[in-house]
Amino acid sequence: DAWDNLFKEGYGADVCILTNEKSCVLAHSNVLSIASPVLANVLRLSKVKNGMRYIKIPGVPHGAVCMFIRFLYSSCYEEEELQKFVLHLLVLSHFYSIPSLKRVCICSLEQGWLTRENVIDVLQLARNCDAPRLAFICVRMVVKNFQSISLTEGWRAMRRANPALEQELVESVVEADTRKQERQRKMEENKVYVQLHEAMEALLHICKDGCRTIGPRDKVLKGSQGACNFPACKGLETLVRHFSNCKTRVPGGCVHCKRMWQLLELHSRMCNEPDSCKVPLCRHFKEKMQQQSKKDETKWKVLVSKVIAAKNAVGSFSSRSKGLF
Repeated sequence: DAWDNLFKEGYGADVCILTNEKSCVLAHSNVLSIASPVLANVLRLSKVKNGMRYIKIPGVPHGAVCMFIRFLYSSCYEEEELQKFVLHLLVLSHFYSIPSLKRVCICSLEQGWLTRENVIDVLQLARNCDAPRLAFICVRMVVKNFQSISLTEGWRAMRRANPALEQELVESVVEADTRKQERQRKMEENKVYVQLHEAMEALLHICKDGCRTIGPRDKVLKGSQGACNFPACKGLETLVRHFSNCKTRVPGGCVHCKRMWQLLELHSRMCNEPDSCKVPLCRHFKEKMQQQSKKDETKWKVLVSKVIAAKNAVGSFSSRSKGLF
């Protein structure tokens, strides 16, 4: 409060700071020199008239200069004034090397002051004032709202004055869209591998324990209609029943049977106990592997590795989920 009052009262001031409105802000040279090495150098080169040093801070409103000098004294400011002059204060804090004020300005801009109308101006200012995080937030906002921001006056002015920045932002939008499509593709792909993993579990469950109305020959089923814990069991049960009754059955002759052959072969490649395994044709496919071409073998190995990775990911997620509750 004492420092704030010293600035407001101007008692013993020996510096007059001239602003755009031809007004004067009174200050003390010792305070300014300690607060800013840039101002210290400006004061050293300034002319003295009647014991008063005169310097200029042009290019910004008088109110912004008053707020800036007040901050040098006490780090005090009014929130309403900060919102009004934040861009001017960011420039002043950068030019006169006041890191604390710069942090305040950046924080204010990051916390909701950015709009689609001003984001392009703030982006250019952030880059000129060495505020990389603020610049990154601006670019992210442009990428997210490109359609509306590209129609603003700020964008049109930037396109005329800085076409290189326009090109950079357009490339960022294209790159972000490409990454989004790639993420979507990988998510869909991973979804298929998770479904294959569930199908492997359901197949083993049906062939080993039986489920509802279908199962191994050596087991009598009660025909219970209770809920099954295996998500893919119902669909696989239908597929197995079709496979056992289909007249065509050979791979390529029936779409459904072809899918069943592929599931059986995938199981065989993932099975570590072919001698005791109850899944049909497990050993048959184990022996068939030795006769396959190198290309086919590689494709199957890639598929198996991805299904196992999906299985491990699901298991890891389930373990973490259990630990949360």
